[in-house]
Amino acid sequence: MKKNGFTLIELVVVIVILGILAVVAAPKFMNLQVDARNASLKGLEGSLKSALGVGYSKLAMNGLENSSYVTTRDKGDGESDKYTFSANVGIPGCSKEAACTFYYGYPEATEETFKRLLANMDSDWAMVRDDSHLLFTFSQFTKKADVADASGDFPLVMNRDNCFITYTPPTSESSGYKLTFTPCK
Repeated sequence: MKKNGFTLIELVVVIVILGILAVVAAPKFMNLQVDARNASLKGLEGSLKSALGVGYSKLAMNGLENSSYVTTRDKGDGESDKYTFSANVGIPGCSKEAACTFYYGYPEATEETFKRLLANMDSDWAMVRDDSHLLFTFSQFTKKADVADASGDFPLVMNRDNCFITYTPPTSESSGYKLTFTPCK
């Protein structure tokens, strides 16, 4: 006699195998978005290291890499003579009107200097000032602060506690900068 269809045992075995595959594979596919964000952040980290290296090299060509404070703006009243003002740092966009400031060859933790150093940074990324650090994250993970700062602006703040890179400028000639990767969850 000719057999038509599957037996109950064959169907149960197929269902069990599909169930096992679903349990093993589903978490992998659900985590793809987090993995993609972490990969993007790692790419940004590489771009930051490259830009910081180029910036340091430009200051080194001008003999300014070991100076504790270098800026392209003019000296203000009462500011110390031990700092370097009106410096030509060789970075496009850095001028007296659009000041760029560096500590020991690396940029200070402000959006202004980094915007000029990373001229091609797209709008998917945002920079958030955090005390003496600068955080780099996805634009969607920031919001405007509820309270204005001293200049009357409403700065960007983080709306989550992960998924960013922290830049810390050097505090001495030998300390160097720090980039700290905080992965997405």
